[in-house]
Amino acid sequence: MEYEDINENTIKITLSFDDLTDYDIKLSDFFGNQEVIEQFFYELVDELGLENRFGNVGMLTFQIQPFPQGVHMIVHEEAMLGEGGEIPDDPEEFEELMTGFYNKLNEIGADMARERGITDFKPGLGLPGTKKDEAEQEPDFIYYSIRYEDIMSVLTGIKNVKFADEESEFYRYDGNFYLVVLDNQKEKGKMHVESTRSRMMEYGEATKMSREFLQEYGECLIATRALDVLRKI
Repeated sequence: MEYEDINENTIKITLSFDDLTDYDIKLSDFFGNQEVIEQFFYELVDELGLENRFGNVGMLTFQIQPFPQGVHMIVHEEAMLGEGGEIPDDPEEFEELMTGFYNKLNEIGADMARERGITDFKPGLGLPGTKKDEAEQEPDFIYYSIRYEDIMSVLTGIKNVKFADEESEFYRYDGNFYLVVLDNQKEKGKMHVESTRSRMMEYGEATKMSREFLQEYGECLIATRALDVLRKI
């Protein structure tokens, strides 16, 4: 990993694919796993001491520029100042300033997605603390399933990605194996759960097969604590 100053408000971080692997990051995450990349960005900010390299008069933003050996991360300090060069004290003026800032970030993300041919980009940045509509509230617990072509892929995946699950089940259907995991988003956070799921899918594939479908049509091989049982094999 290397970085260089572009100007007083911008630096360029160069990350090879080996660097990304060290952080458990895939190139596809930059265009489809926003929360994982945000967490990765915060780790780099802390690791490189980026907050101390700028004037601390704004917020840090970043853009991604892929190149054949990896990615460039262009980090820029966005000024969040009102007229006179000061952050407004009035709550409404401050909220208006922040709304404009987050809208700009979402525009940058949309432009990047367009350049990469991504058609299902969904802007996800908003004011911190903004309450979601009740219908959009994330569930405390989430089930997800992963498809594997053979048992060795299953064993390799669960032995290389270790985490504490709430519950897990193991099925066979139409010649494939399916691991169903219940995880705790409320306790761990959605970002952590999605990160774990992404790492598990490096050994298998995402599937739309629901737990209910597998319960009805699949062959249940391990009905409870499947991860614990399979790790002992």
